[in-house]
Amino acid sequence: MDHLSHIAREALKLLQAEVLSYGFKPAIHYELEGGYKPRPGKQLDYQAVNKSMAKLSLQAELKPEYWQCQWEYVSLFNGQSPLQESDNLYKAIQLLPELLCKHGAQQVYIRPVIWNGDRGGMASGSRAIFHHTARDIHIPNAVQLNLSLIDSHGNNLMADGPLAEQIQCKLLETSYHYCALFLPEEEAFERIRLKSHYGLDQELSSPVNLSGGHQGSIALYRQWGKHNQPMGVETTLLDCEQQPLVTRQDWRRGARIEHRLGASSPHYNPYLNSVFALANVVDVLAERQHGTMPAKRCSEQQADAKPLPHALYDSSLGEFPGPSALALLQQDDWLETILWRIQSHRKPETEYNDIGAALKQELMASFTRRQPIGDATANLASINGNPTETI
Repeated sequence: MDHLSHIAREALKLLQAEVLSYGFKPAIHYELEGGYKPRPGKQLDYQAVNKSMAKLSLQAELKPEYWQCQWEYVSLFNGQSPLQESDNLYKAIQLLPELLCKHGAQQVYIRPVIWNGDRGGMASGSRAIFHHTARDIHIPNAVQLNLSLIDSHGNNLMADGPLAEQIQCKLLETSYHYCALFLPEEEAFERIRLKSHYGLDQELSSPVNLSGGHQGSIALYRQWGKHNQPMGVETTLLDCEQQPLVTRQDWRRGARIEHRLGASSPHYNPYLNSVFALANVVDVLAERQHGTMPAKRCSEQQADAKPLPHALYDSSLGEFPGPSALALLQQDDWLETILWRIQSHRKPETEYNDIGAALKQELMASFTRRQPIGDATANLASINGNPTETI
């Protein structure tokens, strides 16, 4: 395990214990999208891949996604902790290319965009009917983080009351300065611009900014999902043609916050993103305990969508001026403060005197080590205040 993941894993243990100390059990589930190029005359054998994943105890399954040769890794709800879930995805990102190549793939892509990955075109006003004029489609691949909180009686706290909305609002607030965690490479920002730059608004439903509600990029799913579909509908009886005859709805069990902005990438770190998610939970729980929650209603704060930075590294010289994601990350100390506060009162056994500072230092160093050559390199040197290193 790399050093950054090791520190983040220790921080995640700390945060997980802090949420439990409030009497709540946190749950995180990941979904990861990717693509593949099939071997000549072959198709991906999903059943065989899932058998291999089960042997590796990854607690997830692989299934076909919407576009041609696109797949989705979906976490199974087996009661795993955020730490276990992060372990699973960390291993999956490393192992999936080899697994898929054993079962029909020639190449495997875990990246934000598969350029020219499919051909098609949606008819105006439809997400299901293809237009007769086909064109190249650039396929966005996402990482989605699903967050819920369970009380001591087994109730899902995302289903009722203001707590879920408050956590959603906190995530909307902090995700701007910490977007480098879930958009960890420059191509991730190209993914955000696919609709506007390539005219794919009809074809793509991926989010492009920070927005709340039940259809935004950080969505709270209760009775309704992102497409306004009823949530938690289960078929209990099929007719003779295997069509649903009787259904029931239990949306409370699956109520959750879904953070939909993450970009699929080998650089996506599940430990870091789980740390980020639980830090938001802890911050809200502490504010509620001390009576310092903002008086303004969360629904009012979610009214306006907020654009994301336009680049990971330097964006001042390009088409879109403004602070880069790394500049915002470097300037902010919210996550360090949360971790220091917890470490100060819990006093865990750890090799890090200040785990928040250690995490921030290694995180910035990791971006420096893999930065591109050119103006962005020079800019990152000025952000970090030290010479750059490229690999």
